Amino acid sequence: MKEGKLKLRPESVDDLWYLKSILEPGDAVYGVAYRRVRDEERTRADRGERVRMFLGIRVKQVEFSGYAMRLRVMGEVFSGPEDLISFGTHHTIEVKPGDTITLQKQRWRRWHLERLAEAERAAREARVLIVAVEEGEAELALVRRYGVEYVARISASVAGKRYAKQHEASARQFYAEVAKKVVEVVKKEGVEGVILAGPGFWKDSLMQVIGERYPEVAKRCHTEGTGCGGRSAVQEVLRRRVIERILKESRISEETALVERFYQELARGGLAAYGISEVSRAIDYGAVETLLISDTFLRKHPEADRLIERAKGIRAKVLIVSTEHEAGERLDAVGGLGAILRFRA
Repeated sequence: MKEGKLKLRPESVDDLWYLKSILEPGDAVYGVAYRRVRDEERTRADRGERVRMFLGIRVKQVEFSGYAMRLRVMGEVFSGPEDLISFGTHHTIEVKPGDTITLQKQRWRRWHLERLAEAERAAREARVLIVAVEEGEAELALVRRYGVEYVARISASVAGKRYAKQHEASARQFYAEVAKKVVEVVKKEGVEGVILAGPGFWKDSLMQVIGERYPEVAKRCHTEGTGCGGRSAVQEVLRRRVIERILKESRISEETALVERFYQELARGGLAAYGISEVSRAIDYGAVETLLISDTFLRKHPEADRLIERAKGIRAKVLIVSTEHEAGERLDAVGGLGAILRFRA
């Protein structure tokens, strides 16, 4: 940190999103890149050979693609093998999960480091629970950043369908037992999303029981059909990248709900403020319950750092809203800064 440098290794698409939020024009990024090098003695049609090299670029623009699972950092080269590349030329370093880069800033602001700390905490959290269920068998697997942890296996003897009453009663008891265990794990681990997976109707019946008994947990549940049950079903869900979609939807859902609430308060002249002067005054009065900042505002306005620190000082919730979806665009429509208030300031 004496040189303003941090070495970072994003492990997931979420980490790339966190990294995008702190990259700013003028930052220096060092990493592995590929660049075509032409042999001048060959014909002009020669496109050259792609050579792997370690470059340093001065950031001009950043593009995030969750679908392609990469972050494209574009800028001017200022460091690298002088015999292969000209300084001042433009290049792009593509960062994917598992890649390592070094990020250097003239000044690391507090919110930069807090965002990285938030990403580190998220890496330790079990954010998704997969419940693979089929007839009389349920496998519960927590998906952590470092891998899958199988935490419970529930087996029960379910009567055959020829004995309708016994079948219904034993199946119901099995669902109740699995639902109880699901709720226990969700509360203990702080799980954000639950995927009920498996063949046939078993996952749907389990969803119905969770909805009847634990409606709050049911809001976090999603069903996904698989060709089999057990641990094979867990692996099938992982291969389909269902988890990334659910976590993205969860984050978007939270941001959308709060921006919608902000606009409702604004429309009726209620508990809402926007713009730097209004929001700053509300923070001074201790009136801010939730501070909403778009990632665009965060990058463009130096005062964002101080606003966040002051808001946290009065124990307000701070939410950085992504402009990758409609909620962020709506927040940008009022300048990218808004607040939901505890009381009128």
